[in-house]
Parts: sequence; C-alpha cells; structure tokens
Amino acid sequence: MNTNTTSEQQARPWLFLGSGLLLIGAVLLGLAQEQRWGERTLGVHLITRNAAGLRAGQEVRISGLPVGKVKALALQPDASVTVELQVAQRYADLIGPRSVASQGQEGFVGDQFVVISPDPQGPSKRGKAGKRSLPYEEPIAISSVINQLAQTQLLLQATLRNTAALTAEDIPRVMGDMRRTLQDAGRLATTLDRETASTAPQLRHTFQQVERTGSSAAQTATEAQRLFAGSRPALISTLEELQRVSTLSRRLLEGLIGLTGIGAGSGSSSSSAQPPAITPTEQPTP
Repeated sequence: MNTNTTSEQQARPWLFLGSGLLLIGAVLLGLAQEQRWGERTLGVHLITRNAAGLRAGQEVRISGLPVGKVKALALQPDASVTVELQVAQRYADLIGPRSVASQGQEGFVGDQFVVISPDPQGPSKRGKAGKRSLPYEEPIAISSVINQLAQTQLLLQATLRNTAALTAEDIPRVMGDMRRTLQDAGRLATTLDRETASTAPQLRHTFQQVERTGSSAAQTATEAQRLFAGSRPALISTLEELQRVSTLSRRLLEGLIGLTGIGAGSGSSSSSAQPPAITPTEQPTP
C-alpha cells in the first residue's frame, strides 16, 4: 500500500507537466491557425496620406470574405504612411492591375477593415511572385461631411426664411393685381356683348344690302352684255352706210368744184389729183 502511494506521488508531477504541455500545444496550434503560420502569403504595399482607421491586425477582405490581415504601418519622412498587407497566396489571382484598396466598416459603429476590389487574373495574366502595390482610396472624413451638412442646412434655412418673407409680401399684391385684371376682363366682355348685340342687326342689314347690290350689278352687267350683243349687227351696218354716204358726198363736192371753176388756180394740181380709191364697200352710182 505504501508502494502504491509512493508511485502515485511520483506520477503526479509528470501528469501535471503533460497536461500543461498539451495545453500549450493546443494554444500554439490555435495561434498558428489564427495567424496562418506556415501558410504562403502575398505581400501587398499601400501608400496613403491619411491612415486614419487603419491599424495592424485588421482584416483584409475581397468580396466580403477575409483573405488576409494588415501586417504593419510605417510613417515615412514625407509624412506619407506605408501599409503592408498579407494576403493568402491562394487568393493572389484575384488581385490584378485594376484592383483598388479602400476602407470598409460593418454598419455605422462596427469594426473597420481593408477592402480590395477583385480583378481576377487567368493563368495567362498571372503576375510575378513578390510584393504588389495598389492604389488606396482614402475614406471621407465624417467631420468635414457633418460640417458641410450643417452649413448647407443653415443656407437652406436662410433661403426658406427669405422665400417666406418674399412670398408674404408679393402674394397679396399679385392676387390683388390678378383680381383687378379679372374684373377688367369681365367689364370688357360685358361691353363686347352689348356692342355686339347693338351692331349685329345693322351689320346683317348692311350685308343684305351688299348682297342685293351685288346681285343687281351682276344682273345689269348681264343685260348690258345681252343688249350689246343684239345691237352690234345694226351698229356695224349703220357704220357701213355712213361710210358710203361720206364717199358719195365727197365725189359730189368734187364735181361741183369742177363745174364752177373755183379750183382753176390750182388746175395743175387738181387735174393731176387722182380720184380717191373706192373701198370694197362702196357701190358706183347708176
């Protein structure tokens, strides 16, 4: 019995030591899985002028899933900040020349992380191993946005006050002018109705007289044309008779002058005068 007790006492330190070693191994295994010890990684290099919101240990995500962590931040002599990222090598083909790094956040007050926009590369476009540099889009400063929002709100309130004051002054005047304009339009319409009612009968009577005068003028023109057409043959024959009488009178006058000798002084000229030609309408006397 003493022998069993002694062996148990000797085994207790080794049991405690073994359990401690198992616990340390489990912790190291978990830490290795958390820190991805032994996993091949791709280094990604960022340069920014404002590293607000960035810290070592932050997650790096692509398409919303974690693919790496922020390794370190370093301030440069020109006041820029270099950020080193570690991305698992199996996700290296998702980072291409058009990829851009930016800052993301879960909700409004959640944890911040680094987001890399995916640019999948095929086997033919796969880049060389080593570090890659990506452009970084700095986040918008919330304080400046709130300040601009406050200034915009003040300007909007001032504009609303000025608009309300201007409306209070101008709307009554505009309504009064509109009311007077409508009254003038009503009076004008009443006057036009009265004048139209008084002048409409006279206007209709005038139109009727003009219509009757036009009908009479058309009838007179028709009668004149018919009368001229009826009297034209008689007028033509009368003109022919007048021409024959004029020819006979001239011959008679010439004969009388020859018998009386009145034209003897101009005998040579009278004797040499040729008798007038007889027109086709003239008929010789029997």
